Amino acid sequence: MKITCATKDLTEALQHLLRAVPNNPQTPVLAGIYMKAEGSTLELQATNLALGIIVKIGVNTEIPGEVVITGKYLQEIVRKLPGDMVTLTRENDESVVHINSDGSSFNLLAMNSEDFPKVKPPETFATFRIKAAVLKDAIRRTAYACANDETRPIFTGCYFEINGSSFNLIATNTHRLAIVKQHLYDDAGELKFIIPGNALRDLTRMVDSTDPGNIVKVDCGVKYVAFTFDNVYWTSRLIDGQFPPYERVVPRESTTFAQVNVAEFLATVDRVSLISKETEYNTIRFQFSEQDGLHISSNSPNVGKAEERINAKVEGPDVDISFNVLYISDVLKTLDSEECRIALTKSLAPADIREIGNDNFIYVVTPVRTN
Repeated sequence: MKITCATKDLTEALQHLLRAVPNNPQTPVLAGIYMKAEGSTLELQATNLALGIIVKIGVNTEIPGEVVITGKYLQEIVRKLPGDMVTLTRENDESVVHINSDGSSFNLLAMNSEDFPKVKPPETFATFRIKAAVLKDAIRRTAYACANDETRPIFTGCYFEINGSSFNLIATNTHRLAIVKQHLYDDAGELKFIIPGNALRDLTRMVDSTDPGNIVKVDCGVKYVAFTFDNVYWTSRLIDGQFPPYERVVPRESTTFAQVNVAEFLATVDRVSLISKETEYNTIRFQFSEQDGLHISSNSPNVGKAEERINAKVEGPDVDISFNVLYISDVLKTLDSEECRIALTKSLAPADIREIGNDNFIYVVTPVRTN
């Protein structure tokens, strides 16, 4: 095999592919990047068996062929090459690949390409399209709410709920719930599936949403789902199981409503959290009052106390409630509106946080019981 391509193109492709290379591979070949050169295209693949990525770039192929090279070292080398172009050569079936660029030369050990588990398109039963910006924004607003506890796999993923052209994306760790309601590019029928949240967060780093016309194609299978965009094919194993009836968690009625400036609210929470980090559940206390606005405080017997009052338009009975500070700061960082609305009932009932003028995003958080 002998190919020449732009160093920049190969570097970007490898950055995408390394997201699917496991840190502790089950077999040595899974640490590698599979390459197949044919005509004017170089196809590169990486997989950890649960996640698979294919990237295609343009190349000048002098000798077609395929090879597997350790991904970590290949990416580090290519990223630091001095020239704009790079040549990769493997003579006959020798055990090394020669990498040359503008006087710089490296040899990397090659692995048998036949041992690499190729990324294959899943057998699909449904296909739909979604705008890249819509998909990326939906993931940004929900994936952080997934659980990190692998003993409860259902809650480590984002739940896709599709009915025609209506699209809901939901995530919860049972203590908080994030819901985004959006629309697809076309009618997809009725679909429900769960994708690992960590995989989706990596996906958002690859999808270009700067072009409003950029479209992502989604192919749904029984056990896998695939996303196709630009020169990338991304496939992930689905999480098996039944997602809980999340609608029941959203409060139907509230008695107290507060309207707060998002930037001021976030800055205050961040300051007060310097003390809350030393508490058992990273707890901050919020006191909502029609007369006094919003009083935020945290008290640690071993460190000290922090408190601050900010302007808030509060309507309804006073509410004294405590939350894990991360569950509040996480959602505030995703809000796009200047102000948010917080709906409450009592100190031990969930709170409903939404953007002003946007009911397509719902965030519900349960309070922490305090003495």
